[in-house]
Amino acid sequence: MQKIIKTTYYVFLSILVATAMISLLGISYVWFWKDAPQDLPHLEWLLGIVIAEVVGVVIMVAKRGLKYLPDVTIDKNEKDTLDFMAKFTSFGTSVVIVSNRVSWLGRGDKLLEELNKKAQSGTHIEIITPSIVQDKVRLPLENAGVKFYVTKERNPPESRFTLINSDRSGAEKLAIAKGVHPDHEITVFDMNSGPQIIAMAKDIVRKSKDICDASSME
Repeated sequence: MQKIIKTTYYVFLSILVATAMISLLGISYVWFWKDAPQDLPHLEWLLGIVIAEVVGVVIMVAKRGLKYLPDVTIDKNEKDTLDFMAKFTSFGTSVVIVSNRVSWLGRGDKLLEELNKKAQSGTHIEIITPSIVQDKVRLPLENAGVKFYVTKERNPPESRFTLINSDRSGAEKLAIAKGVHPDHEITVFDMNSGPQIIAMAKDIVRKSKDICDASSME
């Protein structure tokens, strides 16, 4: 299949180059040869086809390229970030939140409500942190079915991300946060725009759980 697609691209490109060369030769002939006829038949059609082909190539490449670009959101304040998280997690059949600290979670009523609702409906939700989350946030979520992992790392990773649909191969989405408000940036990757990054996020989640299991056995 890939060979057929490549062959089609090469054929299309060859037609574009051939049409453009014929058009340029026709224009040069009219301009630079004095005794040449001033009106070559079908030249305007050739020029029109060249322009249409160029526009078609640009649109085709742009549509293909956009598929591989991640979505980027800039949040001016914490409320925007919490609203984004509530909306983003609502699309997941599973949710994993990894953060150095989740004190912000206690300030997001809409997000807590969404996590509670999804956990009660059977969605697998996990929150991984280096230290224990405060009771007023943790206990209601645990009662709803959210599972907390505490790694107790002295030097926790700097990664802050939320991974959804990790149980559905090919449907994963990863939101990575960086910066502070008013220039807090969230980049969302899927399996087109960032399969390697999603794979690394899964590795971090798995290794963090391994750390938790090892510490619980000590």
